[in-house]
Amino acid sequence: MNSINVSVDFSFQGKHYTPEITIDLDIYIQQKEAMSLHRLIANKHQIDCYSYLYEVMESSEIFYRHPQGLAIAHTQDDYFNILSYKKHWEQNHVVEQLLHIAKNEMDIADFSDNQALKNALLQAYELGNSQA
Repeated sequence: MNSINVSVDFSFQGKHYTPEITIDLDIYIQQKEAMSLHRLIANKHQIDCYSYLYEVMESSEIFYRHPQGLAIAHTQDDYFNILSYKKHWEQNHVVEQLLHIAKNEMDIADFSDNQALKNALLQAYELGNSQA
């Protein structure tokens, strides 16, 4: 599973808050209009998005911890590069689909011994995308 813990750390009216959630990144990045991370945290912790508490939380920095799966390579010092992760995830997703085609058509289980085939299929995929 590709996931990461997301939290904010802030104070409001003399009270300290550190709400945290775990994001399933595979689901999150596939959403056409992904909800902001602040809003996801607020929803999970019953923080009204029209409150002053939410406004303070929304102005607070987001921290990323405990990356799992592909997220590990895109996290450094409590910073998660979601754009880099998304690009990597999309490339892996395409390769998985191409491998499925290679398996069905040529009985190839992986591309480790078939790098030229993988490259050819990726080029064909990119050509199709550029002409669409």
